[in-house]
Amino acid sequence: MKPTYQDALAYFGVSGAHPGGLTLTKFLLEQEQITDQTTLLDGGCGTGQTSAYIKKNYPCSVTSIDYHPTMVKRAKKRFEKENLSIQLVQGSLEKMPFPSNSFDIVLVESVLIFTNCKNSLAEIKRVLKPGGTLLLLEMTAERSLNTMEHQNMCEVYGIEKVYTEKEWVHLMKEAGFPKVEIKLGHSVFSHMMTGMETEEEAIDITVPANMQLEGKLMDHSYILYTYGNIIGYRVYRAIL
Repeated sequence: MKPTYQDALAYFGVSGAHPGGLTLTKFLLEQEQITDQTTLLDGGCGTGQTSAYIKKNYPCSVTSIDYHPTMVKRAKKRFEKENLSIQLVQGSLEKMPFPSNSFDIVLVESVLIFTNCKNSLAEIKRVLKPGGTLLLLEMTAERSLNTMEHQNMCEVYGIEKVYTEKEWVHLMKEAGFPKVEIKLGHSVFSHMMTGMETEEEAIDITVPANMQLEGKLMDHSYILYTYGNIIGYRVYRAIL
C-alpha cells in the first residue's frame, strides 16, 4: 500500500497542519464558554498539540481520538511527558467508541475530509449532547473545481472530494445540525496576507530519512502554491 499524506504527517510528527495552526485554534476556543463542567472531544487529535493546550488552559474534561497508530503513540508520549490527564483513544470518527450524548463540544481540525464525511458527521451528532457544539475547520474549495484540479487534490491527499462552503453546510444540515455559521474563512493566499502568525512545532528530525514520505509533504506544498487562490479553509460552528 502506498504511503498517504497522513502517514507523512504522522511519521514526521507534524503538529498543527491545519491553516492557522495553534494560533487559530486558540482564537476559536476563546469564543466558546468552556467551564469545569464542559466535556470536549478533540476529534483527530494528531500529535496531541491542541488537546494538550486545552487541558493546560481550560478546566474542562478532554478526550482525544485519532485513527493513525503513530499519531496516537505521539500523543500518548506528549500527554505523559506533560503529565496531562487526557483520555486517549485510537479509533475512527466514523465509528467512535463513546456513548451517545457524551460531549458538549467536538473540535475537528482538518480531519473530516479524510473520512466518509456523512458517516463521521452522523457519529459526531450522536456523541454530542443536545445543544452541543461542533467546531469544524476544514479544507474548502473557493469555487467548484474542474476535473483536473479536483483530481490533483484528491490524489495528493487521498480523499474523495473537495467540498465548497455551500456543500459543507449542506452536509452538516443534512446530518441534523440545524444551525451552521461560518466563523472565519480564507483562501490559502488570502490567509497568507492576514499576517496571522502560525505557532508551529518543529518536525521530528530524529526519524530516518524517508524520501517517499518527504515527497508527500512536497506534494502538499505544490498544491498550496499552485491552487492557493481556489482552495482555502472555513471554520464552521454547528449547533444541535
